[in-house]
Amino acid sequence: MSQPVSRKTSTLLCALGLAVTLSVGTFGVCPATVLAEEITEEESASLTPLSEFAPEEIRPARGEVYDQGLTIRKVSIEGNRLIAEDKIKDSMSSRPGSLYSKRNLQQDLRRIYDLGYFTEKIKAVPVATNAGIVLRIEVEENAPITGVNIEGNTIIKDEELQAIFAGQTGLPQNIGQLNESIEKIEELYSEKGYVLARVKSISDDPDGVINLEVNEGSLDKVHFIGNRKTKDNVIKRMMLTREGDVYNEKMLGEDLKRIFSTQSFSDVRRVLTVSPDNPDKYNLTVELDEKKTGSISLGGGVDTMTGLFGSVGYADPNFLGRGQNFSSVMAVGSGVFIRGDAIANARTYQFDVGWSNPSLFESVNSLSVNAYGRDQASFNVPLGIERRIGSEVTWSRPLASFKNMGASLGLKAEHVSLRDGTSPGTLRSFGISQAMRDQQLEGGTFVSLSPTLAYDTRDNRFNPTSGWLNTFSVSGAYGLGNDSYGTVMANVRKYFKIRDGITLALNAQGGTSPFGDVPMFNMYRMGGAYTVRGFQEGGLGIGGGFLTGTAELRTKIPFLDKLKNVPMMDTFSAAFFADAGQVFDAPAANRIFERPTLGASVGAGLRFNIPGMGPIRIDYAIPVSGGNNNYLQRFNFGVGQKF
Repeated sequence: MSQPVSRKTSTLLCALGLAVTLSVGTFGVCPATVLAEEITEEESASLTPLSEFAPEEIRPARGEVYDQGLTIRKVSIEGNRLIAEDKIKDSMSSRPGSLYSKRNLQQDLRRIYDLGYFTEKIKAVPVATNAGIVLRIEVEENAPITGVNIEGNTIIKDEELQAIFAGQTGLPQNIGQLNESIEKIEELYSEKGYVLARVKSISDDPDGVINLEVNEGSLDKVHFIGNRKTKDNVIKRMMLTREGDVYNEKMLGEDLKRIFSTQSFSDVRRVLTVSPDNPDKYNLTVELDEKKTGSISLGGGVDTMTGLFGSVGYADPNFLGRGQNFSSVMAVGSGVFIRGDAIANARTYQFDVGWSNPSLFESVNSLSVNAYGRDQASFNVPLGIERRIGSEVTWSRPLASFKNMGASLGLKAEHVSLRDGTSPGTLRSFGISQAMRDQQLEGGTFVSLSPTLAYDTRDNRFNPTSGWLNTFSVSGAYGLGNDSYGTVMANVRKYFKIRDGITLALNAQGGTSPFGDVPMFNMYRMGGAYTVRGFQEGGLGIGGGFLTGTAELRTKIPFLDKLKNVPMMDTFSAAFFADAGQVFDAPAANRIFERPTLGASVGAGLRFNIPGMGPIRIDYAIPVSGGNNNYLQRFNFGVGQKF
């Protein structure tokens, strides 16, 4: 039996949540505007009692207790102009057919607000009818975005930054999307190395234009500390980073590698601080731990080419603190270690004096000058002794238009003289006539001009683990009283980092003579510590052309890591290699002395780094082809990596 709806009943309905205005964070108030939509007497007469609408035995099965137990009949959205109604409804759990819950409705309003398109003026108006709850959601959209204006960007173009805001223009401002866009801008800068770039400010105009100001992170000052000997300008010229530039972490990393590779410093670090003169800029301080670079050396050892030797020298890679390199060495050796039938028994004498300036007149041009003299058994002329005296000047510079490319031009003058290192009887036993011998011992004076192109992406000049080093050179030698000739040579090197401490190094070389006859003493030779190991120096023969290749796996020795307290033990490393090579256009001497001209070997070796000199190589190789027992040499010794 129905009864009229009294004020007391209306109050009860309000308490039950049947006519409550809900806004973000505000609940439990029944405003007068809603009371105007009170349920009529006819609607009240047809209401189903709560106990029948949602009996207690059903509630546990559903796993929750609803506030009222009334069904939502309809949900409507008001106030939206640019955001589709379905997008708003999809964010809500309150839907037609679901049970009404103030708690769920409160969460729905929070979800709608979290969409980011609306102000805080969001409210829900539930109205009870005889068929259920009619739920009205009232929203107020943010001002629409009509455009994006970006200032302060000099590194990244407007178009690239504007693309980040694609899809937002024409829609209400969305704080969440704007924050994501700001993060994407900073991530874009960071990916390119500009890690200090930040969006400084954001504002909007009354017409809906969003204004962004970017602080890209420019450098105000660049300071150097710790360089007591090395002049500041020497360090600056090794850096691409300059005062006033936008700071780039990747570029500075390469700068620090270049500084460290000079071997003048034991450590190089960088410190960034906000500039006290301009809070929008930064100061860069490069901290250097400088080493004593000048050194006098007095020592000796064993080498495949010179045998037992003693040497004295002076070297300074930071000569007078100007970043120039000066080196000089004089050495005397006992002669070739393990000589074959074609190598004379003779002591070796040599001197080298060199100077180089990596930045000639503070430019990108470099200049090196070298003078040398050698007197030793010849590896090209059988049983001969050759003396070489010469000097060379080389100019080089990077090619700005081609990344990682450089060019050089060398001018060399050299005089070569040869003499016999054996008796006439020995020569006759090999079937060498005097006329043939005179021809073999013919020396000469040559002036050569050698342009070279280089492509270098190595991560370290002295111990590369990744990158390329490719060179192509042409040389024309003008004979002063002798025939002129020319040579062409290509050298390709590739380094693969397998993992930390393990590198695969590959090398292929080839050369030929496009015109003229190359003198025997300047022909390419094959065999030895720098071509095909397992054979004596020149043990595979000589020729006017050659091809050779090497694969070498270089690795640290794991168990030596445990011996860090033992001096120098951490400088040991190992290598496993395979070599192969051949010479072409071979002279008659190869046949006379039974040099095979072709050979290959496999082997392993140790590397021991000596400060100031570099790695000493000891290799053991097993020839796998080209065998002539007279020219085998299982152990090879050398200074520096093979390539």
